[in-house]
Amino acid sequence: MRQKSTGLMRNKGEILASILNDFKDCYFFLHNTKEFSIVESIMNEGFIFESQLPHSTDRVNPHEPIEITYFLFQRKDYGSYTMIIAIPKEIYENYSDISNKNDTGIEEVMTITDPVISDNDEPLYTISPKHVLGYFNIRTSEFFKNVNWDPSFNNCKFREPAKRQVKPDKSQ
Repeated sequence: MRQKSTGLMRNKGEILASILNDFKDCYFFLHNTKEFSIVESIMNEGFIFESQLPHSTDRVNPHEPIEITYFLFQRKDYGSYTMIIAIPKEIYENYSDISNKNDTGIEEVMTITDPVISDNDEPLYTISPKHVLGYFNIRTSEFFKNVNWDPSFNNCKFREPAKRQVKPDKSQ
């Protein structure tokens, strides 16, 4: 699905906020990238992030277009493709409850693969492409919906929470 701006909006943040408002009851996380090949990889294979989701994304509220405008301005040097992760609030709260019940990070509940340790000695997690709503092209103000996005997808129905990764002790 492709949506183009209607010209009634004043800026790109307002345009993106308007698009996100069409997807009710989700938490939205944005991440910019320069390469279209990375956009395709994220939409088909999932979003890989290090340590914690807020380290690689910015959570935004579609009811606050100024917040999205600020994000787009602050992150423009990272690329003109804004990836949109949209997790329904009910499913996100379920992830949080399971995280608390198992005394583990929410990342261990969300990941679709076992975490691995990165070159920075941090765990790498992967969010399902079913949580990737699509991307917003900042240059053209167009939104492209990911055909893999599934608002009913709940990772907990497919796998147990991953075990928290312990960083190797380099002092030995």
